[in-house]
Amino acid sequence: QHFSQLTMLRAATASVAKRVVFNSSKRAPACLPPQVAFHASAKQQEEANPAEAPPAATSGLSPWFALPLGVAAAVPLIKYEWLVINEETQLVAVFLAFCVTVYTQGGDALYKTMDATAQTILKEHNEAEDKVIQALEQKLEFLKANSNMVTDFEAINKLREQAYVNLNAAGEVKPLH
Repeated sequence: QHFSQLTMLRAATASVAKRVVFNSSKRAPACLPPQVAFHASAKQQEEANPAEAPPAATSGLSPWFALPLGVAAAVPLIKYEWLVINEETQLVAVFLAFCVTVYTQGGDALYKTMDATAQTILKEHNEAEDKVIQALEQKLEFLKANSNMVTDFEAINKLREQAYVNLNAAGEVKPLH
């Protein structure tokens, strides 16, 4: 009797799987909204040639089809103890349920909170960069003003030499008293 139940389960699972695959290749499931290609922006060059666009890698199935298939697969896995439901498995299931719930229910709020923080940090960094840029521009102006320092020192040296020549000439003249 046990063998016949297993055979019946296999036949039912195979039949459901074949129908799902066969029907999905014909049309999209009724639970999916119709696909509409609406863009508010101007048409881009890439959109102008749809032949070059890579095909979408979807089967056309709703992700919700995985739930009954998962349950159908879980029954024999648990019955024949290929999958042991212990505290670790339960903890993983609860953690995954928590992650999915936070993602679906609070994901937008978390995004907005983190985005606001990111925008504040970005604003502070931009202000700091602006101050650094101003300081570097002032330093550049100072360095440009001092770029003719060599010619200034050469002129000072020429004046010094001329002053020594004049002092030596003045020293040669003897007072007449």
